[in-house]
Amino acid sequence: MGDCQSVPQEDNELQVSKERVQVIIPEGVAAGSQIKFRTPDGRLIQVVIPEGFGPGDKITVEVPPKKVQENKFKTLHEAFVYLDPKHTGYITDRDSFAEVASMLTDLKGTKEEVWKSLDKDGNGQVNWPEFVEWAEDNCSEPLELGLSGSESAVSFPALWTGPTDKPSDYVAQLQVTDTEQFMELGELVQKTYKKIWTRDRKKTGVDKVPSGFDLIKAMRCENLKDWKRYYHRRHQIAHACSQKTNFVKRPVLTSRAAALYKRQAIRTHCNEWLLFHGTSPESAKSILSGTGDFVISLAGSATGTLYGRGTYFAESITKADEYAQADEDGLCCVLVCKVAAGHVLYNDEVTPDAEKLQQSCISGEHHSILGDREKCRGTFKEIVIFDADQVYVEYALFYKRQYA
Repeated sequence: MGDCQSVPQEDNELQVSKERVQVIIPEGVAAGSQIKFRTPDGRLIQVVIPEGFGPGDKITVEVPPKKVQENKFKTLHEAFVYLDPKHTGYITDRDSFAEVASMLTDLKGTKEEVWKSLDKDGNGQVNWPEFVEWAEDNCSEPLELGLSGSESAVSFPALWTGPTDKPSDYVAQLQVTDTEQFMELGELVQKTYKKIWTRDRKKTGVDKVPSGFDLIKAMRCENLKDWKRYYHRRHQIAHACSQKTNFVKRPVLTSRAAALYKRQAIRTHCNEWLLFHGTSPESAKSILSGTGDFVISLAGSATGTLYGRGTYFAESITKADEYAQADEDGLCCVLVCKVAAGHVLYNDEVTPDAEKLQQSCISGEHHSILGDREKCRGTFKEIVIFDADQVYVEYALFYKRQYA
């Protein structure tokens, strides 16, 4: 968004006065620059800083009249945007949802009963994929998704070989036999290796950093339901990032595997990354078969809760390997996942406030946490996700540790 990228949204303070607002010009913004700010009702407004004004000055901006929202929706996306006016990525207003549900469905019952039909996991908030699934089950007359342009329907990765519609429970595990793709995965392992020790290394049973990793086998996953949920969530996150004046595109170590990133068409413009998650061969097979999944509420039980009770990912194979469990033949496993990290909350504190960080993501203010232990402790960066729909398991890599 041009000059607006450097303007922190939270620094643009607003004082409401009918159809005008006073905007305090943030630091680092000069006359002629464009900035964006949000009105109290959640709309994004752009303004050019006039001559003679600078940081700390107030300018009065006339806000265009708000369009009247029709009480009928042509698409599901229109309904979702109406229910999420501040673009947090979640529906939380039960009164508004009850109103929309009465337009789209024949559901009967109290406001709480109608809400429970949507919020099936009972966490008090509902994202876009969950809303689509609810609509598909309950709408009196099916509505189009309503996503714009090339995103109007679900598209599938170039490597996808299975059905794209039915059966909805389609899951397949496909061994990577293509030599070029296998070499790209080997490059991913090689380029993310770091010879760094942490106390978590003791969990492997050998208190020594391997000198390398020998990739034995790679399995690719196709899970129709999971892909659709991830696809819609990624689209929603990409849209949210495009609306944020303080969004930062961040590089990660895995992006050094440029050929694999290209093959997988990774969308780095919204901080979509390939990341590692260490596990056991049995757990990996369970996840790949569709019978297992990441459970956000329990994810921190194996890796700690330094940044909250989310699912932890690594940009380095060495860090992920600390949580990989070898089988009786010494075969270890890490998952390689597509992760839509979106608007990242960066943290380089030695002792972070886990509850505060977690709440920032659950509230929709941010989509993920990047804990920079590399900076504050000289070890590894960790990425934490609190919404399972932001993760899609792409590969399971089976390998053996090498010791010099």
